[in-house]
Amino acid sequence: MAVAGFGFAGVATAIVSLEAHLGPASTGSDLKWSAAEKITPEMSAELHAFGKNSVTKTTSSNWAGYADTVASEYYGNVLEASGEWFVPTISCDVYPALDDQWVGIDGWATGTVEQGGTYGYCNSDGGGPYYWTWFEFYPYENIQSYAEISAGQLVQAYVLYNPSICFGDYCGVYTIVVDDTDDAGASFMIQGNPSTCNSNGCEGGQDSGSECISESLTNQGDYLADYGTETFYRCNTEINGYYNGIGGLPGSAHATVLEITQYGPSTGDLQQKVGSLSSYYQKKDKFTVTWESYD
Repeated sequence: MAVAGFGFAGVATAIVSLEAHLGPASTGSDLKWSAAEKITPEMSAELHAFGKNSVTKTTSSNWAGYADTVASEYYGNVLEASGEWFVPTISCDVYPALDDQWVGIDGWATGTVEQGGTYGYCNSDGGGPYYWTWFEFYPYENIQSYAEISAGQLVQAYVLYNPSICFGDYCGVYTIVVDDTDDAGASFMIQGNPSTCNSNGCEGGQDSGSECISESLTNQGDYLADYGTETFYRCNTEINGYYNGIGGLPGSAHATVLEITQYGPSTGDLQQKVGSLSSYYQKKDKFTVTWESYD
């Protein structure tokens, strides 16, 4: 299925800123204590800062999910965005319709975004649904579809920026990985094309933030396909030398956490509702996005 005509919106359009092993029960006489090395107060402060960040609620006409952003003086210090999800089943009650999930770097406050993920699509004749993996270096190209997959597959994806890799006078390259854990044939790794390097680095990115997003293309003429509810797991990021869940970086990472709710660009109706961040794998980085309307 040719999908090269898709031009994913890429950048967000803002509307309003707004195990442990549990053994048998022990009696007091069974307990034995030994001295344990204590961590430093400084390390303790950093650990206990995780998961205590406030969340800024905002809205968009095409994005729903969570993002971490940094001020311009910290551009270039956003090194990774990652996440995993099960490809949601969509309905083709209306068409053309599309629903896509991705992780990426950049895009909220800047005009570029490096992203990879999955989508479900119903074509203009009502055919489908079709499911694909994809990547994009926006705005240098339209979405690049890689391989067909199936709904229900577990996908792990990440985008990595490495400023130490240089091509001639230009340093910085992006690696995008989308791994279908059930079908290796649909998995891929792609690196930024050095032929497009400029003064901002390969692919022109500014590394202003990271995100896990469910995107609607109603602003490009496609309905948002009904997917029910989808869940992003282990939505993590690395910013200013810290790696943790997207809502759990310490204050010294200088990141602002955004909860992005999406409203239809023409109707103004709630289109995708975002759930709160909750704990998963010792991190505050799991959340749901729920379909609310087609446009």
